Amino acid sequence: MLIDDIDTEEGVAIARSAADAPEIDGNVYIEGKGATDLKIGNFATVTVIDADDYDLYAELV
Repeated sequence: MLIDDIDTEEGVAIARSAADAPEIDGNVYIEGKGATDLKIGNFATVTVIDADDYDLYAELV
């Protein structure tokens, strides 16, 4: 996933996959240990743990 933003208040990194268009498709919210240590513009390998109608929720591998 490409890291687009870090939300330190919520403790998540906000990312998207190669198939997602920014501001059009849903987001991938990376939660858990190390999520807020990621850097915007870097890539992260994650495992999807949950989903809703528009977004995915993941943890770092």
